Amino acid sequence: MCFHNKLHQLVLFFALSELLLGNMVGRRWLPWINNPSPGSITVTSDKQEGETSSGFLGNGRKGKRAPICPVVGVSVLCLLLLLLSCGAAVYNAVPHSGPEWNGLLLENQNISGGLLTRANHLLEERGLRLQEQTGPLSADLRSADLRSADLALSLASAELAERIANLTSANLRLAWERERLLPREAVERNHTARRLLDSEEEGPRLSGANGLLGEELLREREENRRLRGEVEDLSHQLTQLQEQKRDMESVREAFRSLDLYCPVVTPWTKERICRKCPDSWRLFENKCYFFSSQTLTWSSSRAWCRTQGGDLLIVNSQAEQSFVFQSGPVPQPSCSRLWMGLSDREEEGEWRWVDGTRVLSEVQFWLSRPGLGPEPDDWKLDDPRGEDCGLLDASEQALGSWMDGSCEESYRWICEKNV
Repeated sequence: MCFHNKLHQLVLFFALSELLLGNMVGRRWLPWINNPSPGSITVTSDKQEGETSSGFLGNGRKGKRAPICPVVGVSVLCLLLLLLSCGAAVYNAVPHSGPEWNGLLLENQNISGGLLTRANHLLEERGLRLQEQTGPLSADLRSADLRSADLALSLASAELAERIANLTSANLRLAWERERLLPREAVERNHTARRLLDSEEEGPRLSGANGLLGEELLREREENRRLRGEVEDLSHQLTQLQEQKRDMESVREAFRSLDLYCPVVTPWTKERICRKCPDSWRLFENKCYFFSSQTLTWSSSRAWCRTQGGDLLIVNSQAEQSFVFQSGPVPQPSCSRLWMGLSDREEEGEWRWVDGTRVLSEVQFWLSRPGLGPEPDDWKLDDPRGEDCGLLDASEQALGSWMDGSCEESYRWICEKNV
């Protein structure tokens, strides 16, 4: 019985110790349990510490309590260990049989069950308090997470906006580069295509105008054919008039020759006396020759001879060369040169008479002076175009008096015509 009382007192002592320890931890009278190490992080704020101090002084205000699940678990574990130790001691000291032992075990089981029930209630209260305390903390954590996520999304949005701006700038730059690299003709074709698309509404009006222009074109073509026929008729008439003019000139030339060779001696009877050569002309064989006293260029002297019904001199024999050489008077030494109807204007070195015939090799009387070379020499010192017209120098020998000279020089000339 004495042992039973002592055991009962021991159990009660440990139970009271457990309750007192739990209450002190719950009221934060043992802060070193809540924050056992200097390096650990506490979740209590300055406000919570103030509330804890106020509760300790007996103000009756309860603040937020920190989680004490670990402390309660340790306390219960220690209590269970003490109970097991006491039970083991009792089991070894007391006999294991008898009514006294059975009653002691039953009472111990009842006390242990009450203690466990009390501890369970305390744990449930601590759990509810922890849920109340962790609710705002979870809301704060969720709010912090949302703010972090919002900040991250803002940063990502800013980055995307910057990338969009960069891509837009790159797109504009590429478009400008494309416009610059496109050939001008392609750009003009595009503009033309746009104008054609824009002018689709004007299609009917343009078609009407095109029809009117087609009718006008047909009328113009008919008028053109009529005018072309008139031009052809006028050209035919002009050709006939030109032929008539040439006939009239031939008749006029015939009358002029008739007046020269057969002048009228009796005006009232129109009697004519024909002669072989006109005045100032000299007869040799069947031709008349005229030796001028004036000077002209080669072309002008030939034109004068043609007005007289003849042309410049053509030498066909040595006898004719001797006649013209001896018959040409020399008024003064500077006037000894006379134009003949000889030139190589058409082809250099190819000398031809004015009637188109070539100079015969057996009838050539070119001047050859010792030390100066033979004529023709195409001298270009006085005229860069050279010397392309033939002349006779009466101061030289009869059978060696031909020379080539510049056609623009002015000399006397010799005309000839048939009797």
